Amino acid sequence: MKVEIVDLNIPDLANCWLLTDEATGKAALVDIGWYTDELDEFIRRNKIDVEYILLTHGHFDHIMGAAKAKEATGARVLIHKDDNICLTDKKYNLMDDFGVTAPLYPCEADIIADDGTAVNIGESEITVMHTPGHSAGSVIFIDREGRNIISGDTLFYSTVGRTDKIGSSAEELADSLRKIIALNGDYTIYPGHGPVTSLSHERVRNIFIRRMDR
Repeated sequence: MKVEIVDLNIPDLANCWLLTDEATGKAALVDIGWYTDELDEFIRRNKIDVEYILLTHGHFDHIMGAAKAKEATGARVLIHKDDNICLTDKKYNLMDDFGVTAPLYPCEADIIADDGTAVNIGESEITVMHTPGHSAGSVIFIDREGRNIISGDTLFYSTVGRTDKIGSSAEELADSLRKIIALNGDYTIYPGHGPVTSLSHERVRNIFIRRMDR
């Protein structure tokens, strides 16, 4: 599985990741904060076969482009059941909280995920792990064969997601982090914001993980 960032060229939006199964060319986009003209042109120019739009959680900076991306590509939208409300509700996706005046294009999910849901992108399999804490329906996407994790806002380089908004919980986040660091071996971690990191780095260097009573 090839993982690369897609530059949406809009400050403060989440990292948008393109996952491509190299054997078949099938692809998924993860966390589309806005479906820009540049992204549309990039997909068309490179003839990317986008099968899925995978959402790590429902906050506005990760989902506001999902509806238009679905319309443009025909891809199926996946979100965890506990964050499905965020696709249509400005209170739960934090647009109201942050005073975001951009329009919300309501989006209907095609796949309501739960812990353990598997998605096949070509010959590659992505597994959903429910990691509540930053939001009720936060998830990470695990590519076990390629040793990759798309971590959303659950885990960043040397830090973790905030837990002071609706649907968040510091206790649940701690439990979720325990599940992640209990995975066998190392993984490359592609977060919702900031630089790429690794699970081995976070186990040792992340102050929030080090402070937890494991």
